[in-house]
Amino acid sequence: MPDSQLFNNRELSWLSFNRRVILQARDENVPLIEKLKFLAISSSNLDEFFMVRVGGLIDHIAASYMEKDLSGLTSIQQLQEISEECHNLTIIQSEIYYDLKQQCAKERIYIEAEIEENFEWIESLFYEVIFPVISPITLGPANPFPFLANLRLCILVKIKQKGNVYDSLILVPELLERVYKLEKNGISYYYTVEQIIINFLSTIYKGYEIIDNFVFRITRNADLSLHDEEVEDLLILIEKYLDKRQKSNAVRLEVNKPLPQDLKNKFKTFFDINDSHIYELSHPLDLSFLFNISENNEKFYYPEFNPWLPREVKSKSLFDYLKTADLILYRPYHDFGLIGNFIRQAAEDHNVLSIKMTLYRANENSKIIESLAKAAKNGKHVCVIIELKARFDEERNVEWAKRLENAGCIVTYGFMDLKVHAKALLIVRKENGKIQRYVHMSTGNYNEKTARLYTDIDYLTTDKQIAEETVNLFNYLMGYSDVYKWKLTEGTEQKITTAPNSLREKLMELIDEEIKNARKGKKGHIIAKINSLYDKELTLKLYEASSAGVKIELIVRGICSLRPQVKGLSENISVKSIVGRFLEHPRVLYFLSSGSHKVFISTADWMVRNLDRRVELLTEIEDKGSKIFLQKLLQDNLNDRAKSWYMKDDRYFKIKQKEKTEYNYQEEYLIGINEILD
Repeated sequence: MPDSQLFNNRELSWLSFNRRVILQARDENVPLIEKLKFLAISSSNLDEFFMVRVGGLIDHIAASYMEKDLSGLTSIQQLQEISEECHNLTIIQSEIYYDLKQQCAKERIYIEAEIEENFEWIESLFYEVIFPVISPITLGPANPFPFLANLRLCILVKIKQKGNVYDSLILVPELLERVYKLEKNGISYYYTVEQIIINFLSTIYKGYEIIDNFVFRITRNADLSLHDEEVEDLLILIEKYLDKRQKSNAVRLEVNKPLPQDLKNKFKTFFDINDSHIYELSHPLDLSFLFNISENNEKFYYPEFNPWLPREVKSKSLFDYLKTADLILYRPYHDFGLIGNFIRQAAEDHNVLSIKMTLYRANENSKIIESLAKAAKNGKHVCVIIELKARFDEERNVEWAKRLENAGCIVTYGFMDLKVHAKALLIVRKENGKIQRYVHMSTGNYNEKTARLYTDIDYLTTDKQIAEETVNLFNYLMGYSDVYKWKLTEGTEQKITTAPNSLREKLMELIDEEIKNARKGKKGHIIAKINSLYDKELTLKLYEASSAGVKIELIVRGICSLRPQVKGLSENISVKSIVGRFLEHPRVLYFLSSGSHKVFISTADWMVRNLDRRVELLTEIEDKGSKIFLQKLLQDNLNDRAKSWYMKDDRYFKIKQKEKTEYNYQEEYLIGINEILD
């Protein structure tokens, strides 16, 4: 078969995922304000897509890179198909936005409300808050078009005086709120900042006739190279990179209505873009402002929930519990605060000698960061590997690095050419004159905010071999040893496999074992819950396994290069995507393995970048209770129908629900995860 029939295109596959996110805003079972949030999420997703993926393709074209991707498309062809699909998605966004506006209005919630309804309040707001901080720039020989930062909201105003027409520019200050709310007589009115400014243009441009106005913004390429042979300090390089990102080439122009041809030509020339880069929308720009729509009525939201604590640890210190059994948690249903408290307890415990951990993304005001700093001040040996290259969190991570260093922590930044995406924590404690190691492995970040929004696995153990391998891992990450030379007891198989060293090979071996068994007439079965699959070698290997008779069930949230249910190729493979209240984030793998039921958790998606260009972990779970927990979790994911999309060739579809009580695993877990997974 040609590549176009074997593999899905990465970018179009991701856009298909974002379409599924957008369509959550149409789901009648989703509460009203939550629908607005899904629309906002889809808008933020597209911003990042253009900054990274589209920016990278444009760089390929500029560099005359002519190689085709897995699906057989050149960069030029990909951009053409991306443009067509993204323009279609913006049409869907507009339709849903105006439909939701009407639904909100029926509930006395007015988004982009009529100015006349509350003119005196709006006028006061304009003169006291907005007008003093805006500075219009009338373009001309003395005032050329200024530089516009990435995603900066702007208003171009065409004005006229004494027969002369001018273009003037208002750069909306970022210090202003995007949305202003007025509550009156039980009614909520929401106004966007650009809506208010446009209403007072005649005040801003006294003595001028206002001909027209256009709200627009530029998206810039953020897929920039960090390579710089002259910079030895990665911290310095990252700070240079952040400045460069704001000034890179334009990859998209969004405007709130059709542009006249003369103005369109000006934009194209100034920003060096073509028609396919221009998105003339019929809805407000940057729908992420919908995150700011907030109402004090629980019917507009998902029901509140309090994360559960496993009953076994409610009355015990984790140090005491983990000496008797392993512990597995599933966020957000289980309380991630347990991990934060564990680190805090370690920071205060006089028996704890050292704390080592990786840090990829953390939230503002992180209590975990506070605990690490406190531990160092308490005289403990604290080592933190901070990944400064975590995209769009670089600035925050630079600040964390400086703060932890100032507190006395040993901070390293991993590797220049690899992202450290591994998530691990090692606590060393002296107990009764002996050293005891406590290990935490996770599929998700040490981020207390997203722990309430993403599903992820946390695994805690004192297993001696895992502890030994985790020590080796941190020595490698800190630059003290070579990961290729980890020494284990003879005949012992590694429980932790790392990328880019051997994780790919491990996955291939596990799949090959299922193929071998199937060809011998035994059962072969693979279940993989991952975020993305985009790798030629692994995709072909899965096709081979399917042809050999291995049953393969893939739960892939987003990108998927594999095409299931293709006759003679992938008839034994199913692919589903779950898109619901929480972002599905864990990687959990199951292999039948002749009845031994091998189960793994991982930080790695099945993508080239994860397997070849990142430090990732694959951890085998041998603890009986934890294995049962994870196998039940996978089965519940497979049983979900309410929030599942099923893939056929390169398309996704939903099975029409017979009734509203179709199994929704996310909602069921909220009711009582301890009982479900017991």
